[in-house]
Amino acid sequence: MVIKNIIFDFGGVIIQLDPTEAVRRFQSLGIKDAPQQMNIFGQRGIFLEIENGSITAEQFCKKMALEAKRQSNLFADDPNPSYSFDKAQWAWLGYVAGVKDIILKELLSLKQQYNVCLLSNTNPFMMNWAESNDFSGDGHPIQHYFHHLFYSYKMHDYKPSESIFRKMLEEGGMKADECLFLDDSPHNIKAAESIGIHGLLVAKDENWIDRLRNELQKLESE
Repeated sequence: MVIKNIIFDFGGVIIQLDPTEAVRRFQSLGIKDAPQQMNIFGQRGIFLEIENGSITAEQFCKKMALEAKRQSNLFADDPNPSYSFDKAQWAWLGYVAGVKDIILKELLSLKQQYNVCLLSNTNPFMMNWAESNDFSGDGHPIQHYFHHLFYSYKMHDYKPSESIFRKMLEEGGMKADECLFLDDSPHNIKAAESIGIHGLLVAKDENWIDRLRNELQKLESE
């Protein structure tokens, strides 16, 4: 069996996550029910709307301010409140606990042999940071490490739908049985496997390098 494409989830697989800090930051901005709306395996409310592309970053900032006004009485005298992009991004980046150099080096190594892609449930605030030189410790944006980047908010879809995987295959010109997908969500792995993509479930923030190499060796020997 020939594996030509390796597809990675972002949070918990490429970057280390700190959901507690993200929730704390949003709560500090007046979103008291942030724990109920935010989940690393699936957002709700305005958090889902921004990640599936239903609303823009500007609309998210306005909706978040309205939520803060309703929940915490912030912006009490402002009839049309809005947070700035930077303030909302600060809250979202609470998720980022770190990016391991060893993982980034492995991605560059894999790029020499495979088509390396990212498929992430994400939003403009996170990817504005990831696509900047602040992403890695040595000044490289995320584009440096991948051939193709597939973002839920640009695809107007959301894992674990089967359709987002089909869109990815079509846009990337890939065949399902030539793909291996790494994710820390069993639901996302199941969805990928349901359309013929090979899945590798990893633990959140796991160093998956050896497991990936072993899986590739196993698949390519079949």
